[in-house]
Amino acid sequence: MKIKRSRKHSESEEKSKKSKADRIFQKATEKIDPNLVLEVKNLTKKYLLGDYTVMALNNVNLQVKKGEFVAVVGPSGAGKTTLINCLGALDFPDDGKVIYNIDGKGNGSDITKMTDKEHKEMRLHKIGLIFQFYNLFPILTAFENVELPTVLAGLSEKKRYERVKRLLKIVGLDHRMDHLPTQMSGGEQQRVTVARSLSNEPLLLLADEPTGELDTETTTQIVEIFLKFKDLGQSILMVTHNSRIAETADRILTLTDGEIIGERKGGKPLREIWYD
Repeated sequence: MKIKRSRKHSESEEKSKKSKADRIFQKATEKIDPNLVLEVKNLTKKYLLGDYTVMALNNVNLQVKKGEFVAVVGPSGAGKTTLINCLGALDFPDDGKVIYNIDGKGNGSDITKMTDKEHKEMRLHKIGLIFQFYNLFPILTAFENVELPTVLAGLSEKKRYERVKRLLKIVGLDHRMDHLPTQMSGGEQQRVTVARSLSNEPLLLLADEPTGELDTETTTQIVEIFLKFKDLGQSILMVTHNSRIAETADRILTLTDGEIIGERKGGKPLREIWYD
């Protein structure tokens, strides 16, 4: 998917799309601590199953600092994926606030008040998403899969090339950029997914069970990549049932029956997580 335009047209389109996104993000009316990238207040989500009401999230409160790696652990059915969906502008909660530090200076936007169209812009420009399944386009190469969000965001061809090449180098796939997903292992595909999620330099990377389908060695590689991006200043929130990899995060929150019931410090060296 090589998309070539004249430099003048490309720059004009980039400015147009940036202006469109900026108009949406100028609605930053919520104040937030400038040191935070995300603040969640009293988040609640219910589902009706026949005559029963399931409380998927019950008055959840959490914060993510700039450059912080936070892990949320809990058993199946705890509400982890629902949390990612609400934080990732994929679903609307029933109550509460999800405030992103849009300008990095403390002027925040509550995505629970946004429209579907505004949610789309948030996911394109401000939120990176990774899921258990890779969701790569099979007819696109690794480079093209990572490039696609930058095309949609209107970046110039030069900026796209430089950014995609840099990201693939960080995840260790610069030598595989011309390969299709079917020519890559599961771990390599997930590394492409990580690079793609960061291609528009989001405020926060949200990862939903990113190692759920991977073996121990490949899981270690993915967590190592997360730690690399954290060291580069990227904020990350990961939900997982794997308590071992959660130990590498700066903080670990425990989610049970839709409620955060505990918090502890992480920061365990990656090389130690399999040997206790």
